[in-house]
Amino acid sequence: MRGESKLRNIVASGGAGVHDFAIASPTRFGSLSGMNTVRANPFTAHPAAAGESYLAHLRTAAGFGFQLLFAGLACLVHALLPFLFVRTGSDCISRLHERMSARRRRVESGT
Repeated sequence: MRGESKLRNIVASGGAGVHDFAIASPTRFGSLSGMNTVRANPFTAHPAAAGESYLAHLRTAAGFGFQLLFAGLACLVHALLPFLFVRTGSDCISRLHERMSARRRRVESGT
């Protein structure tokens, strides 16, 4: 069909991966009826599995990340000056592990 190449749409394929895509022209959508064209949004699939909205997950994950950065910097300073930040890195990791474990137990229990 003339001009068909200009009117192409990207649709998700029925494959196993989220990033499996096929290019189809609008005139061929009838043949795509067996194809699963609805996919979970990769930005919300994991947060939903963790029982959070995207923004709540962003806030939580960023908080964990910044705390880990701080702990890492404390460990680097401790490596150079062993009398500083003696327990800072390990204490931070222990707190984060406990928080993550508590969150996981809460999600698994459904509360």
